[in-house]
Amino acid sequence: MAVIEIENLRKEYRGEGETVTVLENLSMKVEDHSIVSVEGASGVGKSTLLNIIGTIDSSSGGIIHIQGKEVTAMNEKQKENFRASTLGFIYQHHFLLPDFTVLENVMMPLLILRRPILLSRKEAADALDLVGLSHRLEHYPSQISGGEMARAGVARALVGGKKLILADEPTGNLDKGNSDKLADLLWKLQKELQFTLMIVTHDMDLASRVPVRYRLLRGLLEPIS
Repeated sequence: MAVIEIENLRKEYRGEGETVTVLENLSMKVEDHSIVSVEGASGVGKSTLLNIIGTIDSSSGGIIHIQGKEVTAMNEKQKENFRASTLGFIYQHHFLLPDFTVLENVMMPLLILRRPILLSRKEAADALDLVGLSHRLEHYPSQISGGEMARAGVARALVGGKKLILADEPTGNLDKGNSDKLADLLWKLQKELQFTLMIVTHDMDLASRVPVRYRLLRGLLEPIS
């Protein structure tokens, strides 16, 4: 069963006197419970593709279904609600809020959904335990390491039982040791929790571990055998 179905996706940016086409008639399917990568050099449109799938950016044409829902037909409010309830995001720069504890940062997606605070605290604490950070709940981002910030970002993506996780260069800010640890953690959690993981990356060590790989080139996807 496909959790993501994309048909003829197009993305253009219009500037003064010219139109730049980033994605052109791009189609793909991502099967449920799978791990998929989209690879390519910086600037080819990998993050743009992920942001469109994640309903953060809009397309210039084409259709996207996620879990059977046509997200390209949603208005902005519908996209916002869908994004908050359905999608988990892992970022290269983590984007942990400096004035909140690690626990409070991981609670944020649940509070956006107006979940009760006590239940949100428990779920966030459970997610942090899954990533090995139960001893860091009351620490602030400035008090933990880069590898720990990355794991906190993973915990934040998982709260709410998200079954589709979109990861944008998740190892981009990590050294080799922490990159390998993060990849090991993601693969372990994916197997245990059975979510779908879509990664955009130019990290070939990370990409080499992915079972289903695509290369983005000149606006189109081609499978990597």
